[in-house]
Amino acid sequence: MEVRAAVALDLVWIGLTVLAFLAFLASVASLVQGIRLRGGVRRGMRLALGAFLPSIVLILPVRGLDEGFGENVRALLSQAYPRYRLLVVADDSSDPAAARIETIARDFPRVPATKILADANPLGGKVNALRSALGHLVPEDEVAVFADSDIRPARDWLRQLVQPLADSTVGAATGFRWYVPPRPTFWSLVRAEWNAVSANVLFDPRRSFAWGGSCAVRTDRLNELRLAERWRGVLSDDLVLTQAVREAGLKIAYVPAALVPTYEGANRATCTEWCLRQMTMATLYLPVVRRYAIAAFSVFNGSILFGLACLALAAIWGVGYLIPAALFFAPLPASIAKASLRRRALFSGAPTVAAAWRVPAWRSAVAAMSVPWVMASGLLRTRTPTTIRWRGHTYDVSDPRQVHLVDGAGKPGGTS
Repeated sequence: MEVRAAVALDLVWIGLTVLAFLAFLASVASLVQGIRLRGGVRRGMRLALGAFLPSIVLILPVRGLDEGFGENVRALLSQAYPRYRLLVVADDSSDPAAARIETIARDFPRVPATKILADANPLGGKVNALRSALGHLVPEDEVAVFADSDIRPARDWLRQLVQPLADSTVGAATGFRWYVPPRPTFWSLVRAEWNAVSANVLFDPRRSFAWGGSCAVRTDRLNELRLAERWRGVLSDDLVLTQAVREAGLKIAYVPAALVPTYEGANRATCTEWCLRQMTMATLYLPVVRRYAIAAFSVFNGSILFGLACLALAAIWGVGYLIPAALFFAPLPASIAKASLRRRALFSGAPTVAAAWRVPAWRSAVAAMSVPWVMASGLLRTRTPTTIRWRGHTYDVSDPRQVHLVDGAGKPGGTS
């Protein structure tokens, strides 16, 4: 009996050690992905400040006043770009954001600013505003740039963003957002790190996506992409755009120099609602991203849980179990290193964002290690979504291609 027990314990140790080694290899692969991201940013920077200067219509949907709204609008109107106009789309003629932009635009006479109302639609919201704007393009508009009202881009943002569109195989050029909280509280940093995780796939042709807060499409591609049709009755503008570009056999090009900051904090409720909404959108409109997240974070969370189990076994059956425990815990330092690699890679293409980020490394590390657990909770809660909460409104998403507004009473907010 004792021999059989010893053999069983040996088999348990061998099995755990093999499993731990596989988890360790996954951590190494994750770090390699971070190094590749840095390489992708360096290659992308070769297009910085190119000579492609098409006439641009900058489409800005608005609803209410975001934090720092005035400074954001001034940044959009002060772009170092020769030919562009601003097209503001509001749901309501009395929206304070539209009136505020009219006042600010007087200080920037070089940039024509036009305000329109979104088409009447029970769903309302950002996607309807963008779809409405497509009907107000003019022949002189060569590129449509879509922006959120909570970004504050650098002066060369427009020029950087449109450069990949000189390549006829590129269907959409996209920037990315980095949350820069005015006060680096725990939950605001969790949201920043959670958002940054998406950058892992920006250079992956199978999983890359266009981010609707900063992206550009040539207007002569709009009919081919059928955005006016695809944006009818849906809740996600960018993931639907991503699907359209892929189905057209075109590429999505990430522009490292078009990284934009959003100066906004978050508490627990805000962060949780934001994370759930992002995962719900992916579940509904781009499930390949959800499957990637499930695989990546299952390995991380499972490895940590197995590591804790090995520590308990070490206390019962001997210190030999500390070996698999150490391997199982490898994702912890790896996740911190990966987050640091990712941050430095993205910041290398956007010096203004790098200068604005003043968060101690240890606080970023704590937030980075918390993200997988927040992600796991969100993935479980968004397996079969039927409703989604966004800016104070509740939507029925049982049919993601025909979304319905459930609760119209909401609080004012922006359009991120």
